[in-house]
Amino acid sequence: MKVILLTDIPKVGKRHDVKEFKTGYAQNVLLSKGLAELATPQALAKLEAKVLQANKKKEEEMKAFEMLISSIGDKTVKIKAIANEKGHLFKAVSLNEVVHAIKESLGVDIDEDTLVMDHIKEIGVHMITIKKGNRVGKCNILVEAEK
Repeated sequence: MKVILLTDIPKVGKRHDVKEFKTGYAQNVLLSKGLAELATPQALAKLEAKVLQANKKKEEEMKAFEMLISSIGDKTVKIKAIANEKGHLFKAVSLNEVVHAIKESLGVDIDEDTLVMDHIKEIGVHMITIKKGNRVGKCNILVEAEK
């Protein structure tokens, strides 16, 4: 019996996979628990339309992200933090502070999940990576001592 999986099932398949199973397993486990639906021509057409729409949305998101990366470029964003006389910060710069600083200085909204950075605990210039999927951009963070 051919079914369309509605969720990821370990050792069976991923969501939207069309697979062939023995009738008993498909009816008693997959269909009865709502983990799959019959692979009728209408269901397959609906799945194909849904996958095309999801791919289009993902492609649009990636284009928007590439535009975001190009607008940030290799620009430098300033953050002020409290530091001692040796240049060590009393508190590490957080992702939220970086997102806020990018928004304030460059006018660009960015998601915290896309930022990849080490703990910033000293004043100076630090490079952070902005990454989504296989697209990567860079941004410099200049941490200055608050006076």
